[in-house]
Amino acid sequence: MATKYTKDENEIIEKAILFLVTEYEKTGSNEKPVIFHSLRVACKLVEVGASATIVTAAILHDLIEDTNVDFERIKNIFGSDVAKLVDAVSFKPNIVDKEERYKEMFERTKNAGTDALKIKCADILDNSSYYSFGLDQEHEKRLINKLKYFLFIAEPQLDDFPLFQLLNERYQTLLTQFNNDNKKPI
Repeated sequence: MATKYTKDENEIIEKAILFLVTEYEKTGSNEKPVIFHSLRVACKLVEVGASATIVTAAILHDLIEDTNVDFERIKNIFGSDVAKLVDAVSFKPNIVDKEERYKEMFERTKNAGTDALKIKCADILDNSSYYSFGLDQEHEKRLINKLKYFLFIAEPQLDDFPLFQLLNERYQTLLTQFNNDNKKPI
């Protein structure tokens, strides 16, 4: 079901990959492998037939959070549609409380529309592979609750989206694992 892109679309996607690598090497900071993660998120979306605009935004989705790149720069290089999607799926660093931060971002993502939700869905699906259990029960609980909240927010718009269904399955698996490890349900 992977989408075939035009020559121009392929060039924009490749430009986004080069931009991601270049900018992350300059000013990037994050524990996770951002470049590899961003490419996996984009590939998940290619596999389900996402547009070149969605794929381009998925490649760039962590740059506002993890580098010195801002909305205006993305807009100037990749256009308003891509920049709006990247901005919608990026948390606001001025919100200190982590739960409040992700809830605000998920609401903004939902308000930005289905394309933004698809990117965030692929992002969370990939990030969920980093959820490590057995270390800090409260941290694990926060991750599961964050995933549950996104599923609740996104379901009306993404219920039939294949990556949403995979994310829901991942949530069920993580929830079962957490409850088994901790001998009590969330």
